[in-house]
Amino acid sequence: MRWVARIGYGARGVVYLMFGALAMRTAVTLSDVHDVRGTLGVMHQMTGGGVLLLGAAAGLAAYALWRLVQGGFDTDGHGWGLRALIVRGALLASAAVYGSLAWASLKLVAATAHRTSQPVQHAVAATLDWPAGREMVVLGGLIGLIAGIAHIHKAWCAGFRRWFSASPAAMRWIDPVSRIGLCARGLLFLGVGGFIVYSGITLQPQDALGVAELLDWVRGASYGRWLLAAWAVGVMLFGVYSLIEAFVRRVDPTPYRAPR
Repeated sequence: MRWVARIGYGARGVVYLMFGALAMRTAVTLSDVHDVRGTLGVMHQMTGGGVLLLGAAAGLAAYALWRLVQGGFDTDGHGWGLRALIVRGALLASAAVYGSLAWASLKLVAATAHRTSQPVQHAVAATLDWPAGREMVVLGGLIGLIAGIAHIHKAWCAGFRRWFSASPAAMRWIDPVSRIGLCARGLLFLGVGGFIVYSGITLQPQDALGVAELLDWVRGASYGRWLLAAWAVGVMLFGVYSLIEAFVRRVDPTPYRAPR
């Protein structure tokens, strides 16, 4: 599991580095915006893209498996309290998300993927037709907001430090990289979650924005290109943070017990 986890962290890092680079290109050249799944599509179009995408699929599947072990077997020692169950539930949800990304990568390699435009809006529209659909949409948006706040809180409190086995000299540069990267990803969750909540309140699916639509909205704002460029740097730093985790994060399949 240690190798599985480290391969997974590395794969996540590579994907987010490319995602951030594409966002920077969008800010500089006003090219098309991409979300994470769109980033996988761009990888597929590169020279040797099929091989790259197979590697990405394997790495993302490894990360999904590690998240499943983290949440299911409580390798980080969160326990069974309410807050602990929320954290472990988030880990299991992360496993599902990255598992779906791995599957999407394989479908791209097999040329069977059909990209749906504005997937978040379609999902919100379908959910609003369900019983208590409005409440479910708002709840989904709130979960996104909570995830964003958790990322920013982790950056502010440097909660990642307890898991890193690195020298004080290395931590002097790992610390700011990790903080900025976590904040950038937290802002992404806050933006998407906020618009989903708004769409649930207004009952208008078109008010919900996915990642690509959110980046396009930011680009169109005052000084939007500069804001998007700054955010893209943060996302690339999150990719670096993930690569750092691949090398220095404490990975132990046994439950963690904090020292007294």
